[in-house]
Amino acid sequence: MDTSKTSQQKSAVTNSTELCSRLSMLEQGVCVVSVINQASCGEKSLPKVKVELDGQLQDSDSIKGSKIRWFPSEPLRFASKAKQQTSRLLSAFGVRWGDMTIVPLARLDELQKEIDVIETEWKIALQDMLDNYDSLVSEWQMSNLDVAAIMRRYTLDKAEFGGRFKMKMLPPVAFSPLIAEGDKESAEELADDILGNLYGEVAKMASDIYDKSFFVADANGHKVARTKANRRIKDTFKGLIDKLEGLSFLDSNIEKVVAQTNLVLDSMPKTGWIEGANLSNLARWTLVMSNPDTLRSHASDTFVFEEEPEVIEDDFGVLGETQSTNLDEDLSVFEVEQPINSSVADAQVSTTVSIDEFSQEPDQLGFGLGF
Repeated sequence: MDTSKTSQQKSAVTNSTELCSRLSMLEQGVCVVSVINQASCGEKSLPKVKVELDGQLQDSDSIKGSKIRWFPSEPLRFASKAKQQTSRLLSAFGVRWGDMTIVPLARLDELQKEIDVIETEWKIALQDMLDNYDSLVSEWQMSNLDVAAIMRRYTLDKAEFGGRFKMKMLPPVAFSPLIAEGDKESAEELADDILGNLYGEVAKMASDIYDKSFFVADANGHKVARTKANRRIKDTFKGLIDKLEGLSFLDSNIEKVVAQTNLVLDSMPKTGWIEGANLSNLARWTLVMSNPDTLRSHASDTFVFEEEPEVIEDDFGVLGETQSTNLDEDLSVFEVEQPINSSVADAQVSTTVSIDEFSQEPDQLGFGLGF
């Protein structure tokens, strides 16, 4: 009996079963969400103007006209703020798929409540702006008397202006891709595309955490590594973990990433500052997650441990420390080398200890790319 052929057949059946399961769970476990967010920009494109270039007025059909702002921009900031809040919220709860967001059904009610809070604040700000519409327009024209006549020509009445503002979460739609039965290639492409988006978005979240939580600007505005951090730094990982757990059925390996993240977070001290080796290890794992390739490699068990690379001086002259040239270290085991005592410098001795046994002074901490 050809055992290799039998093994290949079993593998094909397993892969097919897993793929069907993923698609089935996608259809049953998620929905497609979209939020409308529209606003007036308070500007008007002028139909025909002469543009001054190099000191000369140019009048050509190939040169598009300028815009005139007939309504001040400051009162409109609430609309862009709500749009940014909505975008961040959708990113935290689901994964982008084209112009829409795929959200786990288990988190839909929670998402709706958060959207309602943003929408309520948006409505209050909109009403406040419309209540003061006439005075805002008048004050803006008075502060720009040289073009006030042109502004009045293009100013909208309050009802028309207010009608251009819309914010609404559309009714969730079932996720049911039209893939022909047996079309494994299309089904696999769809599942992998969504999974790739997930890893990419998680990596972006981790990258933001790494930049904002592990570095601080010095007196010259240069980024330097923190020597210690408040324990609240662990809270920044909650959204990242929730996002992964909500869509873990896309890939069983996602649980490995969640487990490793929780393992690192749980190893942090329960009291006092996070510093020394603890802070370095937390930063190292965050850096792994900030790259979609290394993140996916860790999830699929292809994250290979390599020997400690050559340490070089920081080329950027920002961290003031040293960096490793290797970005693909196996961080499932966090070990650090203990310095060799000068009295036995001639002996070729190297000792490793666990994190719990290691005590490092804050001014010795150096992370960034190599830690």
